[in-house]
Amino acid sequence: MTTPLSALSNLLSSGIATIEAIYAKHGATFPSIDEPFRPGPLDGDESLCETTDLVIAAASQLIALVKPPPRTIVESGLLFHLPASLQVVVTANLTEILREAGPQGLHIKDIGERCGSDPQKIGRILRCLATNHIFREIAPDVFANNRISSALDTGKSVAAIKADPIAKHDNTSGISALVGHSTDEIMKAGVYLTDNLMDPKTAASQEALDAVFSRAFGRVPCFEFLEKPGNEYRLRRFGAAMHGVSSAVASDALVTSFDWKSLQQDALVVDVGGGVGSWTLQLMKAYPHLRYVIQERSRVIPDGIKFWENTDLEALKSGRVKFKEHDFFEPQPIKDAAVFFMRCIIHDWADGYAKKILKHLRASALPSTKLILYDYLVPYAASTGGLFSEIPGSQVPVAPYPLLPNLGSVSNQIVLVDLQMMVALNSQERTIGQLIDLVDGTGWKLVSIGRSSRSAMCSMVFETVAI
Repeated sequence: MTTPLSALSNLLSSGIATIEAIYAKHGATFPSIDEPFRPGPLDGDESLCETTDLVIAAASQLIALVKPPPRTIVESGLLFHLPASLQVVVTANLTEILREAGPQGLHIKDIGERCGSDPQKIGRILRCLATNHIFREIAPDVFANNRISSALDTGKSVAAIKADPIAKHDNTSGISALVGHSTDEIMKAGVYLTDNLMDPKTAASQEALDAVFSRAFGRVPCFEFLEKPGNEYRLRRFGAAMHGVSSAVASDALVTSFDWKSLQQDALVVDVGGGVGSWTLQLMKAYPHLRYVIQERSRVIPDGIKFWENTDLEALKSGRVKFKEHDFFEPQPIKDAAVFFMRCIIHDWADGYAKKILKHLRASALPSTKLILYDYLVPYAASTGGLFSEIPGSQVPVAPYPLLPNLGSVSNQIVLVDLQMMVALNSQERTIGQLIDLVDGTGWKLVSIGRSSRSAMCSMVFETVAI
């Protein structure tokens, strides 16, 4: 039998050959890590996405296999220095400074002068990141951006950022904003994780006020903290981060995983907690025969109206898209919905609160009403052994030997976001088992899961059952 070491080597070899063949077919070469990152036409290629995931899984598992365990554990215990270093990068505008310097890079003396900090310490931070392939040291103490660090670039000039720092992340990809949010308030809260879990008063609590975040920032929930006077920049950054993440997530699983075409002309789709309605916009473009209501808090609705005035004014004028004020912890007023849709809502709430939301929707549902949750679905690191196989879409392709069933580090984003939700809100991303347990007794039943290799998000479809 092939050894794990040889099997991983074979997966890497065949995967790399496939990737290079796909690029060659399109008359392109795989981008150099020394070049700035630019979205390309192959980013959405299904075969490329699947192969890339296998290569990532094999490479990371190969490192885990060959690196001595004590070294792995010690390095893992020190890895918090990477996000701490990234926080310095986004706060000091280092990516933008180096972009303006050009490919020849900039000496740490000049970097320190332009960012207003000690050049030697900035150099040590950049060297740590460059050693982990974020930035590059092109000569002793001379640093430049590379493909990975350039993903943090807001695209704005340093002068423009300094002139209006609170608007730094407006109209950007949102990646820098997300890194800033995660490495600032969330990382500062995260150091209290053990304290929270070992405290009998908070360990099993489902209250946001008992979240790790609240312990770190003086008994205040995360969202309330962001809205406090003095946190205007953090709140603006958080909004940019969430909008950027939404824009970056492929919507094909949402659009294709349910038979929207089967809904009758003018059937009503209710986007519960839909923000400005950016995902409703994607649905309406694909299925203009339906009617849409976006439910949100009163203070969000004016922003939503502005969004639609700039993207599809006719939809508002015709009434095909409407905004309605609603708190999803209150009884659902719409009684004739064909579909209730929620994107990244349930993951904000612990089970007790999430069940309340689901019960309100069920109380207003018709027997034919469907509920669609578009969210992460946490993959098990172990095989499910065919468990949940009666649910279409529940089974994922079997990972080739000797890879983990969830492809290991390929699932890092999902499991890390799950911990982020625990720290910030005392909430969670859920496995399929946890999701089934959540809806038990709420009048809903999971009937199918839509997936896409281009996105970690899943579209989970529920039907009504007797309460």
